Parts: sequence; structure tokens; C-alpha cells
Amino acid sequence: MSRKLLLALCVVVAAQIPSFARIGGPKTIPLDPSGNAPGELVAAQMGMGGALKGATKVVVPVIVVAFESSAKAKTVHSGGGTTTTSSLESHLLIDEKYLQAICDQLQDIVEKDLAAQGFQLLPKDSVDQEPRYTGIAKTGKAGAEIGDDFMSGFAGNGLKSRWFTAGNRPFFGTGATGALSETSALIHLARESGKTLLFYRFKVQFTEIDAKNNLFISYVKGKNMLHILSADACVFTPANTMGSMMKLNANLTAGSDYVEEVRELPKDQADRVGLNMSAALSSLMGSPTTTSSSKNSGQYAIIANPDRYQADSLLLIKAVSKQVAQALRKAQK
Repeated sequence: MSRKLLLALCVVVAAQIPSFARIGGPKTIPLDPSGNAPGELVAAQMGMGGALKGATKVVVPVIVVAFESSAKAKTVHSGGGTTTTSSLESHLLIDEKYLQAICDQLQDIVEKDLAAQGFQLLPKDSVDQEPRYTGIAKTGKAGAEIGDDFMSGFAGNGLKSRWFTAGNRPFFGTGATGALSETSALIHLARESGKTLLFYRFKVQFTEIDAKNNLFISYVKGKNMLHILSADACVFTPANTMGSMMKLNANLTAGSDYVEEVRELPKDQADRVGLNMSAALSSLMGSPTTTSSSKNSGQYAIIANPDRYQADSLLLIKAVSKQVAQALRKAQK
């Protein structure tokens, strides 16, 4: 089975560069051999640093992960009296049970990192029955593929993700402002309970698709590396009248070769199984689809090795979790 994702997906291949910054984008940094991210890469958004102070007793009610599930780039090129439209689309196929299994390890990981920084951890459900919290609509839909309203990072061109939570807990705040969308209720809850509330979001991406000058570039770091560019934590402390958001300011990469196989999807829609993960994965286990250039669909199914995908995702999330805990501790000084 072919694992050469770059050959299957790319018209133009971006060379591997250990650490670089694109114009308008943060630096790409691989995790070190011990699984840590070098330097201080998480910080409060501008003007929000002061609202981090006063954190002692901490509750983490929700940890959510957006797993990128598909990405699409499209270009329109005009010249010589003709207009050419081109597109490239990829779909990641992995059974949802593995994504939930990743999330189910995160409560323990995040809380241990916070405890290591000297914070007193309270049970995640210790605010569940508080009226301020029950009054927040938990409208997030676990497992549903949705258009990406969480930060897309570079080339947020047609990205979709599937959202899951630690412990399969109800969630909200999938937009750009995260849990800050419920600042009034959460700030009152923090002040009345004397507890600091933290809401984590991580986004695991499998590729960055960009389209420039009518050429497609699929940025896959190194040997099919996963990456996290978008991650944040919303913080509400009893000592403040506003919330704060800490954000990752780097594009972290980890692991290698999570791709088990790449297959082109049939051009004719009638020949495809709907792209839910289990159905598509089952349908693609037969003979590879063969296409000529005249029948090229421009859409690819990327079948992930679940063990490698899990391991690489957890490496990235653990590295970011440590950075968040360290940044929160530093803000108390």
C-alpha cells in the first residue's frame, strides 16, 4: 500500500524545512525528541493578560478537539479568453472511536499539567449544576462534520472538522471567540464560586492545502506529519470582571507516516459512498480506483493508520497542554 501522500495529493510539493515562518503566519516548529515544544509559544491575546491573574483553584469543565476531516482548495484562472477552474480536495478517513479515544485521555493530561504548575484542581463536573452553567446552551454536536468556524490557520479554504470532547461532555464555544461568547455567565460563575474556569480547544490538522497562481500546493510537513496551528484556552478567574484567551502562536508538527493509503475517489458522484468515516472506509477497502486524466476527480481519500494517528495527535496535544499550564503560572507572578 502506498504511503506517498505527497505524490498522490500534490501538483507542487513544498520542501521540508525544519523551522520557518510564512508571511502573515507563525513559525512552523517540530517537537523535540522528548515531545516538548521549545520556547514559550502560548500567550494571552493582546490586552487580556491581566485577566489571567487570580487563578488558584481550577476547574476544567470542557476540553474539545476539532479533528480536521477534509480540506479543499479552488482556483479560477483567466487568460486568452478562457477561464479554467481547478480544485483539489482530500478527506481523512479514520474510525471515530479512535478520535474519541484520544479525547478520553485529555482530562487527565491537562489536569496533571496544571497540577504540576501548582494549581489546585477541582472535579470537572463541580460546576455542572450551577445555574449560571446550566443556563448556557451546549449546542456542539460531537462527531458531526461542520464547516470550520474555529481558526483555520493558513489557507482556511474549505476546511471541515469533526469535534469531540474529553469524556464526551456537552460543549459550546466552537466559534472564533470560544467560551468568551458566554463571558457574562462564566465570569459571574467564577466570582460567585471562587473557582477559575478553563475551557480548552485543540485543532489537529492533517494537511494545509493552498492554491496560488493556478498551482496547488499540499503542505504536509515532513513524512506525513500532523500539526496543530490552532489551540487556545479561555480563562475566567474570580479576581476579574472579564475573561481571557491564551493562544498558541506557532504551527507545531509531530510524528511521521500516519498515512496508510491514499486513493482517488471516483469522479462520478453516483459511484461514491457518502463520506462518513465508517462507510467511506469500508467502501475503499476493495480495489484501488484507477483514473485517467480525463476522469480525474481531484478528490482523495486518505486512510490513516489509527495507532500512528493517535500517537501523533497525543504528542501534539500534550506539548500544547504543557505550554498552556506554564503560561498560566507565569501570568500569576
